[in-house]
Amino acid sequence: MDRRSLYDDDIYAWAQQQAEVLRRLAETGRDLPNELDLENVAEEIEDVGKSELREVESFIRLMFIHLIKAASAPEARSYRKWEKEIRVLRADLLKNLTRSMQAMIDVNYEWKLAAIRADADLSDHGDQLLPELPAESPFSLDDLIGESFDFEKAVAQIRKRD
Repeated sequence: MDRRSLYDDDIYAWAQQQAEVLRRLAETGRDLPNELDLENVAEEIEDVGKSELREVESFIRLMFIHLIKAASAPEARSYRKWEKEIRVLRADLLKNLTRSMQAMIDVNYEWKLAAIRADADLSDHGDQLLPELPAESPFSLDDLIGESFDFEKAVAQIRKRD
């Protein structure tokens, strides 16, 4: 009896679906106990999905931070550490990313946040952000999760000058 549900396959989609069902149920007012706070229960369930989405966005942002630092400071002692951390983050991304989350992720926004953080991290160590860092992400979500993702190629792509 191995019946998988949407909960098992896509927690984000499940949370959105369940919150919507609870809100519709609250509107009907069908013989429900007065103390049942369906609107807040729906909101809490929805927040579970949002939390999962934020975790996935964090994996992407951290990957971008390390890629930007590696492209900006290729001689840094931490270069190989950044490569290793990206492999770990990418594995976490692949494990936690669901189909319904993919449409919700704005890689350009995550790239911009990552550039701010990478700049701060680099300046702490006397390094500078790559002067011609792309303003928008040179990577799509598919690039990050694709089988052909390669750290060195990704760093080279960031360093490309038009």
